[in-house]
Amino acid sequence: MTDADTTEPTNTTIVTDAVADNADPPATIATAAAPGLSPSPQSAENGLSPGAPTASETGDDGPSTPMSGQSAVVTTVTPRPQPDTIDGRSTKTGYVYDVRMRFHQNIHGDNDHPEDPRRIWKIYEALKNAGCLTRMVKLPSREATPAELGLVHTAEHIQTITDTAKMDREQLLDVANSYNSIYLSAESAICARLSCGNLLELCSAVATGKVLNGVAIVRPPGHHAEPDEAGGFCLFNNVAIAARFLQKEHGLKKIFILDWDVHHGNGTQKAFLDDPDVVYCSIHRYDDGTFYPGDPVAAALDMVGVGKGRGKNINIPWPCSGMGDAEYIYAFHKIIMPIVYEFAPDFVLVSAGFDAAAGDHIGENLVSPAAYGHMTHMLKSLAGGKIVLALEGGYNLESIAVSGLACTKALLSDPIPALGSIIPNPVCIQTIHEVLEVQSRYWKSITPTFIDPTEGWNVVELSKVLGVYRSDFLYKEHRMLKLPLSNASYGTDFLDNVHCTQQLYSTKPLYIFIHNVGEFRARTMGANNILRPDKSKMIDTVAQYVERIVQSGNELIDIVVPYQPATEDDKEPLKDKLTELLCDIWDNFVYMTGDTRRIVLLATGFGCYSMISFMNERQKDVARYVSCAVVVPGGDETVPMVTKRLANWYMDHSFVVVADDHPVWERVNQKMSNRTGNIVRSGKNHRPFPYMTPCLPLKDMELIDQCMLS
Repeated sequence: MTDADTTEPTNTTIVTDAVADNADPPATIATAAAPGLSPSPQSAENGLSPGAPTASETGDDGPSTPMSGQSAVVTTVTPRPQPDTIDGRSTKTGYVYDVRMRFHQNIHGDNDHPEDPRRIWKIYEALKNAGCLTRMVKLPSREATPAELGLVHTAEHIQTITDTAKMDREQLLDVANSYNSIYLSAESAICARLSCGNLLELCSAVATGKVLNGVAIVRPPGHHAEPDEAGGFCLFNNVAIAARFLQKEHGLKKIFILDWDVHHGNGTQKAFLDDPDVVYCSIHRYDDGTFYPGDPVAAALDMVGVGKGRGKNINIPWPCSGMGDAEYIYAFHKIIMPIVYEFAPDFVLVSAGFDAAAGDHIGENLVSPAAYGHMTHMLKSLAGGKIVLALEGGYNLESIAVSGLACTKALLSDPIPALGSIIPNPVCIQTIHEVLEVQSRYWKSITPTFIDPTEGWNVVELSKVLGVYRSDFLYKEHRMLKLPLSNASYGTDFLDNVHCTQQLYSTKPLYIFIHNVGEFRARTMGANNILRPDKSKMIDTVAQYVERIVQSGNELIDIVVPYQPATEDDKEPLKDKLTELLCDIWDNFVYMTGDTRRIVLLATGFGCYSMISFMNERQKDVARYVSCAVVVPGGDETVPMVTKRLANWYMDHSFVVVADDHPVWERVNQKMSNRTGNIVRSGKNHRPFPYMTPCLPLKDMELIDQCMLS
């Protein structure tokens, strides 16, 4: 920007559409600026030819003529098949941009407001500097009419925004404060109409074949604007109005809207919640419903629409920040693309906010420009290529510029930079799994994973079946019985999963062993997810532990972790319940014989966290009575730590068995804390699936015997 770009004018400024595209109006304007700034109509863009390929472009020269001296026999060439009609669609990418939209700005004193008027200029400059604009078609700029705005918004809301053009500074502040996260100036109403009207002009050009696809560099954004009110920097809902406009004016019935802005598009969702012909899909930060717009119901994954629109609303709510290329591409492949191919839309609209981009301080996500390009490229395959991207949020001026450029180059069919390895994080995988479970009720392209039994059926949890197996196995092999726990608050999940040998109160060494149930290999029928019992197996990964312990003449209390927690939020409650259970078992069945026998604590998988938590709860008893603790965390799970008070004892009386490629060995040259215990290598790398139950290699089972000698 030049010095003139940021100079505040002293006189009232009227800007018309004759201003050059690259003119950069001031970042702030005088408060005396003429209210209701009115544009003049732009002339239509020339040269919108159909662009049908010529024979020379296709390389079809027709049959050849014999050269002199050659045989007169002409080899005939089979004619290429020709279409019955010529589509005549342009191969050009269109765009809309009007410098006047920058005159919507904050006049209430916050010069650092994230919805900066320069946002659209930065994207425009990036496209111009990359040479994209010379290969694109600029569509004429216009305002949306009241009738077009009324396709989504109430007459009262339209009038309220229109009236702001006649208000003074204090009145504008009062109206802005009546909404959530809105600022207003006297030019806001016309800028909002230009933002919407420009998008409608571009959509019309794509629908009629004047251009192939397009990008709308517009502001103010729109996806938070609800039918009857503004919100979240948005005055009119540009994309929602465009969808209705395409249906009404161009007869395009099925519209797919993808909203990849980091915020949930509550306004767009509300506009189509009961509409079976518009699929709205939002991929956004959720944070337990606290991330803006902060509606834990509307933005949740189980908000699927109402009435005839059930199943046509898809929310992909990230539970935290830090989502990047791998997570977004994974969501595309697992949910978005299968659903939209099945829906087969007539037109694709993208609420293209770039606040999930790396560098955006509000979104705090990590999506690269290349990933935005790949997502745009995938969407181009839909609706015969009829796709329009409309700017929503994005508040890092550099991030939105490079991200908008990447999307535009994808529309222009330029090469897209390769992505790195796509390995989504566990939080993403779990979120996508939960969305699939909900959406598989409504889409055949997604394998159903939900349980929806007919009324009257007897539903038996598989864990109950496995519990019967374990009780039967332990009794037949080792004559072990259920431990008679009296605390009913644990529920059957816990009470049915604790067994013991029959001579529990003898003076023989006692093991307390907590572990996961085992590993499963299941095959389902692809179309309906029904389990095939004959093809499904459980690998009892702990049977070798039990056999070694009992056959060596020891007593055993065996505790099964009833389920694997699905998310980080699930871990803490389960750990607390298991810790309480261990404390009860210690107090009622172990403590009274502690002075007369050796006691060994053994934990694998998720049980490690509860065992260490129990040790911290009963640290005085543990240091006095426990001979050894063996902890085998799985995969690259964090090694749990004891309290400082217990650290020296734990270092001398523990084996913490981790895989050879566990991240803990990356700190081998650093001083290790005694709180992590005596860490030893398992002699193998961790398994490819980190949630599998870990186990000691058979060659290292002598650690069990060493516990008795420690």
